[in-house]
Amino acid sequence: MKRIIFLLLIVVFSGCATHAVIETPVVTKVYSKAFENKSIGYEILYSQPEPGILSEGKQMPLVPLEQAKLSVGSAKILRKLPDYIYQQLPSTVKCADHSNCDYKLLVEMVAHNKRGPAYSDYEAGKSFAKGMATFGFASSEFDIIADFDVKYILLKEGKDVFRKDYKVKESVDHQKGKFDSFNSLDEYTSQLFEKHLMLTLNNFFKEAEKVL
Repeated sequence: MKRIIFLLLIVVFSGCATHAVIETPVVTKVYSKAFENKSIGYEILYSQPEPGILSEGKQMPLVPLEQAKLSVGSAKILRKLPDYIYQQLPSTVKCADHSNCDYKLLVEMVAHNKRGPAYSDYEAGKSFAKGMATFGFASSEFDIIADFDVKYILLKEGKDVFRKDYKVKESVDHQKGKFDSFNSLDEYTSQLFEKHLMLTLNNFFKEAEKVL
């Protein structure tokens, strides 16, 4: 009987993990005559502290994304950034080279952690205490964090027509169960990053519409 109870406890502790809940307000595309049937190009500039275990984490200069030194995590989540831009605009908007388009969106993003603009942070103290109390079968504790600044600048014929800065900082509790894959952390990190890109881009284009 004791063995059965012990095995049941193992199952309970292994499976009882409260996953992060990324709550995202509903946003609608920006339907505007100012953007209808227009071509919009983009350029992304990016900066983060130098990645790597042995690096001092010195903030690197703002450079084109393709030239930036990225952590593995930031490389994964930043590759979808262009998709987030066009998801906020009318379906008639055409993606174009930023050197030959009606509008150009310049994105300047500065991450404050060497792991990127959004990342998972392992809470060693909490996880160790839970592990000791449950013979190592409890879920591990993490924070899913978004911490970055982003500036959007809309240009027409090379002239700055609208710009706005955003500061993003949010932390969500997450528990990783013994049966969860390690890649599950990336999924929640991507969700949190996508949330804030969608919200800031949507707000930016709605504000820009008023001055066009």
